[in-house]
Amino acid sequence: MHGVTCCQLPVFRIANFEYGSEIKSTDFHMAPLQKLMSTLPYPHRHDFFHIVWVERGSGHHIIDSVKYDVRPHTMFFMSPGQIHDFELSDDTTGYTINFSAEFFALQLQNKNVLTEIPVFDLENQVQALYPDDEQATRIRATLEAIDQEYREEHYGAQDMIRSYLYILLVLASRLAAPGGNADASRRSLMLARRFKALLEQQFATVQEVADYASQLRVTERALNDATRRALGSTAAQLIRERVMLEAKRLLAHDELSVTAVAEGLGFEDPAYFSRIFRKHTGRAPLEFRQSLARLGA
Repeated sequence: MHGVTCCQLPVFRIANFEYGSEIKSTDFHMAPLQKLMSTLPYPHRHDFFHIVWVERGSGHHIIDSVKYDVRPHTMFFMSPGQIHDFELSDDTTGYTINFSAEFFALQLQNKNVLTEIPVFDLENQVQALYPDDEQATRIRATLEAIDQEYREEHYGAQDMIRSYLYILLVLASRLAAPGGNADASRRSLMLARRFKALLEQQFATVQEVADYASQLRVTERALNDATRRALGSTAAQLIRERVMLEAKRLLAHDELSVTAVAEGLGFEDPAYFSRIFRKHTGRAPLEFRQSLARLGA
């Protein structure tokens, strides 16, 4: 967390889930969606990766100020730090899966494998998928296999869960990006991902391209070339987009004043922050907040 970014919004860890003995690990947790609905206050953040499968039900799901329909056979994906808010019908059923990056990477040689899976891609993360009936059948079967391993705890259950989880993400990624990303060079892609990971840690305190380039031991030009080739944007644009995303997340909740949001994101002058925000979004901060209130209505 970066100071003010926590605002007054709860940040849940897997250990916070009040499911009694069903919490078997602080790195992986699976539960029925209907149990989650009646337990957690919304909106909130997580410090883990979060997958939601809606088997039945309706409503909407707001993730970082974007509103998605909830209907049968919907799958949602959230990364650590994202803010989300559910409004679901009483008959909603499904599954939730929560896991840490460490759980997924255990015994895998590539520790950054999660960011190489399209549904959790650092630049173009997929938030919602709506598979057809045939696709939903395969996804449901994989979820049920994970659920069985999680409940029965036989020998090798963690490895089985990890394997089925990977299969689940591959199935989802085929829907999200069937062609893959073959255009970016490997070197540029790896540098861009290192930059994005560093940006995620430091965006509230470090906002100069030169500072990131120095930490990555490359020139500003090399960093910009890599991000432009791999992600289609300069490093400066990505920094500004990440800062503005956090601003929108904070403005979605009226506990903080515009001045407090600006200060928490490194802007000494709230008026300058408001100008930058308007330039980026087309609306002043308070106008943006009012539009979100209408969105949730």
